[in-house]
Amino acid sequence: MKRLTILCDADDTIQELTEHWLSELNCKHNYHVKKEDITSWDVTKAFPGLTPEEVLEPLYRDEFWDRTTSVEGSPYYLKKLVDDGHKLLIVTASNPETFEAKTEKLLELFPFLTKEQIIRENNKQSVKGDILIDDGVHNLINGAYIKFLYHQPNNSGFNEKEHDITRVYSWKEIYERICHMVA
Repeated sequence: MKRLTILCDADDTIQELTEHWLSELNCKHNYHVKKEDITSWDVTKAFPGLTPEEVLEPLYRDEFWDRTTSVEGSPYYLKKLVDDGHKLLIVTASNPETFEAKTEKLLELFPFLTKEQIIRENNKQSVKGDILIDDGVHNLINGAYIKFLYHQPNNSGFNEKEHDITRVYSWKEIYERICHMVA
């Protein structure tokens, strides 16, 4: 079986970010925004009465990352991919000030990972790998890898077929597609 280098985003691909972020903003600022309301990459548009700094503020606190959880199925299927012999790298565009807290939480949620497998990089196209799994279309376009777009409300209007990108809806589907590719 062929062994692949699998690059994988963290936020809203393996680690629930938006649910916790919205919960905090809704509670603090008396909004009622749901994840389904976030239909573009720019979350600030869902909070018209707040400044961008107020919307982004939770992401800049270490304790925010403590409350994040894993995306359904991601621990199980990522572990299976590692056990199958694939190289897994988590590539995340993170704030430098909270990267350590985010990394610690990822290591807690995915105990089979090491710190060396978690890379902070805004330009994911610069990281070499066979596949990138990401919910951000900007990270997939022009990448020299097989592209899996992890479906989220923020990317639901994107036409992935125009960019040779495969939309995926679950970690089970991702695992099965990768197994089919290397069989």
